[in-house]
Amino acid sequence: MLSHGANVMTGKEVVNWKGLKALGIPYSRTQIWRLMAAGEFPRCFKLGSHRNSPPVWWLSEILVWLDSKAAQAA
Repeated sequence: MLSHGANVMTGKEVVNWKGLKALGIPYSRTQIWRLMAAGEFPRCFKLGSHRNSPPVWWLSEILVWLDSKAAQAA
């Protein structure tokens, strides 16, 4: 039984720039934008409609991307 307020992964979590760094992704913001433009990194989206809304990514897509990079390196 889960306690109230327990951290449960739903597959719909989002990460921001700091979250990408916390996951160990070493690229700069500029490099990530370049990778996205080339189709080599998951696309971001904005939670708000304002142009200054920060970009976020689905955690599940980032984890799949990391797994694919690890498989390529193996």
